[in-house]
Amino acid sequence: MEHSFDIEIAQDYGIETAIILKHLYFWIEKNKANDDNYFEGKYWTYNSVKAFSDLFPYMTEKKIRSTLIKMEEQGLLITGNFNKSQYDRTKWYALTDKAYSILLKRDFHFTKKENGSSSEGEPIPDINTDNKPDNNTVSNDTVRQTDVRRVIDAWNSLVDCGVKPVQRIKSGTKRYDSLVARIREYGGDDVLAAIDKIRCSKFLQGRAGGKRQWVITFDWFVLPNNFPKVLEGNYDDDDAKAVLDEKPKSQYEEKWEREGWQ
Repeated sequence: MEHSFDIEIAQDYGIETAIILKHLYFWIEKNKANDDNYFEGKYWTYNSVKAFSDLFPYMTEKKIRSTLIKMEEQGLLITGNFNKSQYDRTKWYALTDKAYSILLKRDFHFTKKENGSSSEGEPIPDINTDNKPDNNTVSNDTVRQTDVRRVIDAWNSLVDCGVKPVQRIKSGTKRYDSLVARIREYGGDDVLAAIDKIRCSKFLQGRAGGKRQWVITFDWFVLPNNFPKVLEGNYDDDDAKAVLDEKPKSQYEEKWEREGWQ
């Protein structure tokens, strides 16, 4: 069996999202052609996380669940329950207009919250990508672009810690090259882990000593001499683990747990 995905979607949203989005689109369009599973003005498909993991054995159930939650957070899909049995907790999925616009390459206007625009209305991050046909072979450049997107999204989630978000990052700039160098050297997951460390440091947030002081910046973070210090926890507070444990769950994560979806 061969699986393929749209490289541009993988660059912007991650490989897992690109794969699952294409799969959902196929079955929803099939149901539409058969006029099947039509509820509340939309065509739907359904599957359990376990069934998804059987279809995509290279993804763990945890990764599939987190990807589906993230897709809902990003406004790519909506979920429902149209099971005939009240004890059946299999989740149903429909695509949003935003998802269709991405899949069908149509122009579509989103709110600032949806497309992550800065106050000047510029999309973030501004990463140059080439138009390439669908391919199930993942190049190093594609993976790197995906990691860049994940890192920027994670960094911008630190705004609640008083850290300034990244409004623009372009290929060929010093900050972009420094970030790519850290991803190559340590891997995307370690860069994300280092960003989580910032949540554990009052010093890096400028809150040490009770007065507002220096606050970590993205350009400082990606420098070769600074990054390993953050990753290794040199600036962690004593209660660092508690800070991570208190990281709030999204409304979609809470909904999954509360309603016991499979």
